[in-house]
Amino acid sequence: MNIQIVYVLVANRKNLYLEELWVSLYSLRRYHPDVVVKVLVDDCTGKYLQYFPQLCAMVTEICVVPVPEAYNAKQRSRQIKTTVRNVIDGDYLFIDTDTVICKPLDDIDNLSCDIAAVPDGHLPVKSCMFPPIDQMQRIFGINVSDSKYWFNSGVMYVSDNVKTRKFYKRWNENWTYSCFEKNFSQDQPALWKTNVEFEDLIEELPGIYNAQVAMSLKYFADAVIVHWWHMDFIENQDYSPYFSLEIYKELKEVKAVTPHIADMIVNCKQSFVSPTMPVGKEQIYFLFSPAGNIFNRIYKDGGAASWLMVKVAGWLERLHKYTKKK
Repeated sequence: MNIQIVYVLVANRKNLYLEELWVSLYSLRRYHPDVVVKVLVDDCTGKYLQYFPQLCAMVTEICVVPVPEAYNAKQRSRQIKTTVRNVIDGDYLFIDTDTVICKPLDDIDNLSCDIAAVPDGHLPVKSCMFPPIDQMQRIFGINVSDSKYWFNSGVMYVSDNVKTRKFYKRWNENWTYSCFEKNFSQDQPALWKTNVEFEDLIEELPGIYNAQVAMSLKYFADAVIVHWWHMDFIENQDYSPYFSLEIYKELKEVKAVTPHIADMIVNCKQSFVSPTMPVGKEQIYFLFSPAGNIFNRIYKDGGAASWLMVKVAGWLERLHKYTKKK
């Protein structure tokens, strides 16, 4: 593989982002031991990394990027992420830290577009479950409902040319406005706004390069990169050591990739416990809702409230069947 790999890291002892990077890098080096890997960090993270020589040994270059001192950790991370193209030279594949590489990435060398990414949720906008169309109107005052896709920024191929450098400059400007004028620090709405302004410069990357398994299992089996982006609005995620963060917590404790951790990385697609079952769109809407979380908590707690909820649910189900017959 000739194209360089880029990560962005803002981490400290209180979070697990460094451990996420460690897992992703370990999986990458299994297939590409010689590929150039650059990790872009702020000054504090650069100093923190010095305590992890085994991790640093997998990195070709650690690039310290100046960021405003007043920015919090999330803002520093987004500031660096939205300026990557204008910090380093050469084509690159950007990869979020909460990923595992499961196959070689050599085919990325064959891309000839300006920017490529995978649609968020693996769906067109009109079919997305939670597209931030209203949010885009509130933040930027634009109607994006006719967009074909909005893209997930967790994996992005970016070539090096004048157009992509202008794109990233504008992405950073849109993100800065969104963050500090509208109090919304996520980078993807600003990416969407920028893509609209550049007349859909981003091309679609095959879903296997950013298999967002939290929202779709469609590309999981053939995934080249599994993206374990974490859903903090789901209370219990013990069905996977990646979603529950146990693999990262274990790595943080032992500070080394043990045989057990290596096994979880190599066999990440088999890391789910049983029983785990796929659910459909209607069930997801309910499970992700505040009501779904509350009912699940009551049911797990047991006691009189749980008993009453089950009884009422049974009564409502019978009533629904009766009214359908009529």
